[in-house]
Amino acid sequence: MLVLMFDVRYLAQTAYNIVLSLMGLWALFLFADRMIVKKRIHRVRYRYIIYLFLLSACISVILHSERNLMANIVTLFWMTVCFFLFYGSHAEKSNYRLKKEMRVCFDVINFVTTLIMLVSLVLFAVFPKGFTLMGFEFCIIESRFVGVIPNANVTAFYSVVSIVFCTFLLRMRRSDRTINIKYRIWYIACIIINSFTLILTDSNASLLFMMVYISFWFFYELFKEFSIKKLYTIFFRLTATFLACVTVVAALFFVRVGVQKTISYMLNERFSQISVSTTLDANNGDMELEEPEPEPEGSAGEEIKPEKPEEKTSLGHENKNIDSGRYTLWRQALRMIEKNPVFGIGKDNISDYGKIYIGGKGIRYTKIGDHQYVNFHNGLLTIAVSYGIVGLSLFLVFAVTVAKAVLKAMFKYKTRRRRDGNVLVLIASFSAAYCVYSMFEVALFVDYTYRVFIFWLVIGLGMSYVFKYRRQDAYSHGVDINAHDDSSELVYLRKKFSKIKK
Repeated sequence: MLVLMFDVRYLAQTAYNIVLSLMGLWALFLFADRMIVKKRIHRVRYRYIIYLFLLSACISVILHSERNLMANIVTLFWMTVCFFLFYGSHAEKSNYRLKKEMRVCFDVINFVTTLIMLVSLVLFAVFPKGFTLMGFEFCIIESRFVGVIPNANVTAFYSVVSIVFCTFLLRMRRSDRTINIKYRIWYIACIIINSFTLILTDSNASLLFMMVYISFWFFYELFKEFSIKKLYTIFFRLTATFLACVTVVAALFFVRVGVQKTISYMLNERFSQISVSTTLDANNGDMELEEPEPEPEGSAGEEIKPEKPEEKTSLGHENKNIDSGRYTLWRQALRMIEKNPVFGIGKDNISDYGKIYIGGKGIRYTKIGDHQYVNFHNGLLTIAVSYGIVGLSLFLVFAVTVAKAVLKAMFKYKTRRRRDGNVLVLIASFSAAYCVYSMFEVALFVDYTYRVFIFWLVIGLGMSYVFKYRRQDAYSHGVDINAHDDSSELVYLRKKFSKIKK
């Protein structure tokens, strides 16, 4: 996760491929050990839907095997990793051990992300107009804050994940009784720092993520004691939810605009007398400050032409189109689906077939070094283009089945869920927000990046809670679950229940 966070493909595609190969070997070892040797694959829930989806994806690759065969096989492998190692983490016998491991993972990711944002803010204070190093721009790109990651949307997503993980950790530590004042101060500080960087990035998709995350949480709190008998109560709560969502949206946009204008004003005031060179020497790292040149003295009767006013710094989207080019990408995706509607063309064939079906330069792409990276900024459209209507349908069946299991556990096992700090509610809020986010960004699936893996990791933890509550329910009804749980889990549950009774 940490290696993928830095996304070294932006700096060196060869180094990225080497790192990805090493990670692939480690993932292959884990898959063979956990899923095959220890037969955990039989404990992965809804695995038959997964099998069918992977089979349809294989058919897509075989049908277009004349193009990028190896690259498509690698993509299939990483999809398998998402399904069986990250989502399949709920197949571990002990939810307690998995929860402890995830808590450490979240703590490390939160620490590293906050450190990255702090370094980015310090560099922004020193180079408020940005600087160029090794051919890449840092701090500011097109009036948007990027920090040390040369992509504003990626920086924003990292901030969002850190904020969400802080809420996870506060609840998880409270339920495990490991919380103290130092942890609270640290997590609150992380939320403040990452919220500030999220505002500066001006990422609409990430801001939408936070809106849905907060709104879903509020919606659940209103309807957790839902009763269909009282119609006026339903109307009141739906109205309250709508007003709360509108308030959250308005507040977040108001704060973002206010902060951006304040920072822009401060920067313009600070640099009204000096201009800053935005080119940094890679050898010595010196920054040159250029003193303003004295005004020219014109001769008698000679007219002095006024100089052009200095361009002021402003934060925010330079592109005023709200879709930022996504609408064009989505239309191109629909045209490609029309050409291969059943099984698609394979993820790594999009660029090649785009030139054939669309003409010209083909699909709009992002230039990363010497690599052309193609994605439609919509998770479902990308799956449909890659693996056709068959693949998309199977994926949606899987997604709806998992969502149904999580929502059912949220409302059915309220007492057990409260003992765990309502972490399952936060995971459901994260999942709902991520799915909305994936409709506008490079996320969800068929891509092996930090933004994809982190989603499947959280889903796996959520399903672990779901089946933990089902095991506890069976245990409370006198069902022998020794065949489905190990001693450490049972010992932990007995100790926990004995403390509650005392």
